[in-house]
Amino acid sequence: MFQRHKFFINLFIVILLVAILTGCATKTGVSVKEKGGEITVAVAEDPGFDQLDAASYNGLIQAYPMIYDSLVEYGEKGKILPALATSWEISPDGKTYTFHLRQGVKFSDGTPFNADAVKFSLERWRQKPEHSSITASKALEKIEVVDSHTIKLHFNICYYPILTELTYPRPVRIMSPSAVTPAGDPNGKFVKPIGTGPWMVESYTKDQQAVLVRNPNYWGEKPKLSKIILKVIPDPQARVLALQSGEVDLAGGRMSSIPLESLPLITKDSKLQIHRTEGSTSYFLIFNYDNEFFQDVRIRQAINYAINKRSMVDNLLSGVGKPAQGLFQFTVPYVTERNNQGYPYDVNRARELLAEAGWKDTDGDGILDKNGKPFKVSLTFQNVEYPEWKPMCEAIQGDLAKVGIQVNLKMLERTAYYDELWKNRGYELIIYRTYSDSWNPHGFLAGLFHTAKGKPAVAWADPKLELLIDNVLSTMDETERQKIYDEIFNLIYEQAMCVPLYYPEEIMVVNSYVQGFEFGTTAYFPVKWEKLFVTK
Repeated sequence: MFQRHKFFINLFIVILLVAILTGCATKTGVSVKEKGGEITVAVAEDPGFDQLDAASYNGLIQAYPMIYDSLVEYGEKGKILPALATSWEISPDGKTYTFHLRQGVKFSDGTPFNADAVKFSLERWRQKPEHSSITASKALEKIEVVDSHTIKLHFNICYYPILTELTYPRPVRIMSPSAVTPAGDPNGKFVKPIGTGPWMVESYTKDQQAVLVRNPNYWGEKPKLSKIILKVIPDPQARVLALQSGEVDLAGGRMSSIPLESLPLITKDSKLQIHRTEGSTSYFLIFNYDNEFFQDVRIRQAINYAINKRSMVDNLLSGVGKPAQGLFQFTVPYVTERNNQGYPYDVNRARELLAEAGWKDTDGDGILDKNGKPFKVSLTFQNVEYPEWKPMCEAIQGDLAKVGIQVNLKMLERTAYYDELWKNRGYELIIYRTYSDSWNPHGFLAGLFHTAKGKPAVAWADPKLELLIDNVLSTMDETERQKIYDEIFNLIYEQAMCVPLYYPEEIMVVNSYVQGFEFGTTAYFPVKWEKLFVTK
């Protein structure tokens, strides 16, 4: 009798164990115990972890949010989300911000996160010449520690993007006072990156790799992976080969772009998965507004009409991304269907506008002329950061030739290209991109369509536009702010101040044994790293 009872007891235990183990399986059939492991991620440049000061612009921008947190984070369509600050209030005049800090948080070295640590970090950033392009830095007059978990920031202007600028990946992340020497000195020398983020640095070999491991003190959702290895692979095609061989497990985005021409090959590889999502960056042409060719709005409109953007996407860019409408993508705050107008492809309308402006082919050579001067312009680009710009510019050259405009292509190396754009302004046409995520639209408009420190505007100069930009930046009312942005975007469209070309997508390629992939909210937080786990 006893043996029989023992048999049923043992049988019950076996059934119970099977049920428990079955219940532990995920929907993908992967046991919870298998979650974790480590992955290798390709990066195009040295991560620079020996210089990853939270108040600097050094090293891999995507590494900052992995190691350091900010007071607030940037969400979808620019929504401001809690991070190290759980809540905040803004004074009626828009000049004082009171932040209530998350309690029980520690830095990765075990030191406490509190208002003094926030003050230390912001003092390293406040009113420093190297951060003069960030209005919140210039305007921050006083940092007041109210108590251990409350801090007030006093600004000298009313400026609506203050919270947005506090989400930047750098140079305004919160770093432990022990990360510098002497410890706690805002002017101290940076020693090593110590933050409150989900990851901390285990090792770093310059120009080869950096290793991140879980921060045991992290306050948020704990990463499933135990380790992330950032492997430096500068050549894009070499990154593709590394993915195919299994040398790396993940590549893509701004940290290690994948050539569009490689996507068909990757698609055929069953070991790899391609993930795509809308971005927040646009490619566009800038007119040199001092050039005599572009003074007439009809010329600028004609060039907009003459470029076949759909063909460019379908035939040159592997169908990835979308032809641009207005200057900004719809993922950018304040951009709507109503205010994001664009010029359709219409060669006949382009020819009509050019003729109205007095340009005709009087000698039958296929090139328009006026007062004896042929319509010949140069188009400047670089091929290092954005290899797709070369075929795009070649397509533009062909499209404009169809309406009688001769375009001579001018390819520069990276440094010379940026000197031409920002310093020399020697170009006639130049291809460029908008900023991404939290810099759009306010930072981009103020940086390229507005004079600064006596220097001329970069993209286009228009007194009415500058006044609208000034007004929108100081408008705290959301409804009124939207109205002003509507005016700004419509004015850029009506005056054809630029030529929007292309809305790129963000692309990530991941090995199939890496599970849990989700895109992050920004190009500098490209992946929700905490969700990833491996099944091999």
